[in-house]
Amino acid sequence: MGIFFQLTAKTLRRTDMFQLRHDIVQVLCKFEMIFPPAFFTSMMHVMVHLPEEALLAGPVNYRWMYPIERLLGELKKSVRNRAKPEGSIIEAWVQYESLTFCGMYLKDVETVFNRPQRNNDGAHDHLEILDEESRFLNDMEVAHWFVLNNCDEIMAYLDEHEQMMKREHPSHLVARKHVNYFHNGE
Repeated sequence: MGIFFQLTAKTLRRTDMFQLRHDIVQVLCKFEMIFPPAFFTSMMHVMVHLPEEALLAGPVNYRWMYPIERLLGELKKSVRNRAKPEGSIIEAWVQYESLTFCGMYLKDVETVFNRPQRNNDGAHDHLEILDEESRFLNDMEVAHWFVLNNCDEIMAYLDEHEQMMKREHPSHLVARKHVNYFHNGE
């Protein structure tokens, strides 16, 4: 496992942290042989102290600011009246909390708590290679793709559509829009 993956794990083992301290020193020594001295700021050498900090204070996910920063970003997005941001934030928070409370108790209404996954076609237990959930193309999509890519009669229409897209959108996105229109129906 990687150094930062081990440091940010939800559970830490003391033996892993002692080994990690040794591994970080080895990695930094290898870096010093490859990179010039200007690459090594004081922040590079802080890595040596991270396993010891994890041993003393526990997992870092309880001490990081990332969840708080994420919440503050969501609150900042909810500001509608810049003259009174506190009121806008409180209003949005009350709406969110009330919708969350109601959504937890409404069994017959589809909410964020009980709705199915977006592209869940279910896992296929009989497949050994693709044992994870995946979205398979149905027969109509496969036939449509085959006709668009292999039928000579359609090539004239594809070329005409591509020329039309170049006239309407003179940019580098023409190819993407052309493919999206014919393959995805967008």
